[in-house]
Amino acid sequence: MLKLCLPWVQGRGAGLGNELVPWCRAFLAAQVLGARCLPPAFGLNQRNYGRHFGTSRLDWLGHRALRAVLPHVEFTEADYRAHGGGDVVQALHRFGEARALPARSTWLLTTQGMWGGMAHLNAARDFALSTLYRSRFAARNLVAVGQRLDPSLPVVGIHVRMGDFGAPVSPDAYRGRFNISLPPEWYREVALSIHDQMAGQVQFLIVSDAPMARLQGLAKGLRCAFTADIADSDCSDLLALARCDLLVCAVSSYSVWAAFLTDAPYLWYGPNLTLHDGGWGSIWGHESVQLEPGSPTLSALGQASATGPMAPARAWAVPGDGVVPRAAIDMARDRHARHVTDLVRYGVVQASVLGSTAHD
Repeated sequence: MLKLCLPWVQGRGAGLGNELVPWCRAFLAAQVLGARCLPPAFGLNQRNYGRHFGTSRLDWLGHRALRAVLPHVEFTEADYRAHGGGDVVQALHRFGEARALPARSTWLLTTQGMWGGMAHLNAARDFALSTLYRSRFAARNLVAVGQRLDPSLPVVGIHVRMGDFGAPVSPDAYRGRFNISLPPEWYREVALSIHDQMAGQVQFLIVSDAPMARLQGLAKGLRCAFTADIADSDCSDLLALARCDLLVCAVSSYSVWAAFLTDAPYLWYGPNLTLHDGGWGSIWGHESVQLEPGSPTLSALGQASATGPMAPARAWAVPGDGVVPRAAIDMARDRHARHVTDLVRYGVVQASVLGSTAHD
């Protein structure tokens, strides 16, 4: 019996954020269909992610051999939607039954592409976290990052993506566009807005693929820690961002993953959002039809907000002037303050509910 689920890699591979999407989908397929999940063919990837996950440089040859000799089926976006969309776990159940996969003893299932969005991978969130943490360098690097931070202060993570991204453009040219670096002055104004509203009682963790010299303007006058000098930090940088009390995102799948892997509030560059009726903005632009499977439409949300208070937002759009909403600052401060009242971290809580008074 040989049942395998494989995130298929085309060409020379992609960035870590892009590779994680089909990998998590293949993982869920393996759980649903009683198969083994293989990692992507990182041997094809010029970023050499195989060093992090212990895969061979020749893994792509093995993957192609498996596809050539095993009965092969592909799970595509069309299959996902044909079998109900929404929760990919349920769609995979239906897909497997339709192809009689549970009854077959040998097959290879492949899936590829970033389709489906993060919501359809909810059930794989813990897999992503554990896989990143168990990578070769992550644990060591995270300890090193922790030593650079003051535990008494909230941490704001700032992801500055440059590298192979296009140069910054005018604010009105960002709407609905990706793979473009955000304006350096926007990052600076956001950091100053946070610093001023927190009366300086904050620190910044700056994660970037840019040279340190290009980040000095952002950090000037602020309490900052960097990870640029830490080797092999692809996985640890992502986890470090996810640990922060507030996250400032780049328009990047890497930032999307950092926001997905945390419950902390995060900030998005407002001019990038596609605008919809009722004052809503979204990243990809099609969310006016449905925010995510099973959620209310944007118009229904508008009606709900008109009739009563809504749950506090976790994501905040920040305009081009970099002024951060006060509510986002308060959420970050409250998140950090939880450590002070965490009993298992030698914190304290109000004991009056116990019906007793403190003694000298």
